[in-house]
Amino acid sequence: MKIKRFFIPIFNLIIIFAMSCEGSELLVDCKECTEAEPYEATLKCKIDMGVQTLLQIWEGKLEDSLLIYSKSGSFATSVIKETVPLNRYYTVTATYTIDKKTYVAIGSVSPKVKLSESQCDDSCYYIYGNEVNLKLKYTK
Repeated sequence: MKIKRFFIPIFNLIIIFAMSCEGSELLVDCKECTEAEPYEATLKCKIDMGVQTLLQIWEGKLEDSLLIYSKSGSFATSVIKETVPLNRYYTVTATYTIDKKTYVAIGSVSPKVKLSESQCDDSCYYIYGNEVNLKLKYTK
């Protein structure tokens, strides 16, 4: 009976830890690994589709005003990709216009690279911290 009490909390902690690792540096998608160390990352900006949007990528904090990418339109895809240098901080904004109202979503990322020596068949480099979710939760 005491053994059961001991293992149930440990098992629950393992499950919680495993579920919280999605999109982190702990889980490697071997299909996205490369043999050569990358110096650039593909920034993946998740946005709402079919809405008039201004997507902007800023190097550093927003108040630094170092705009490196800007595109507007009604995008037909929910993920906009842009190549950026690794190991830098980026702020990303999506300004939506819906029913003559303006909504702004802001996020930040800092893409990094890591060597995986044991999770895939061969040692490989993978990029993490390169996704930012700018989808609106609700509009009024």
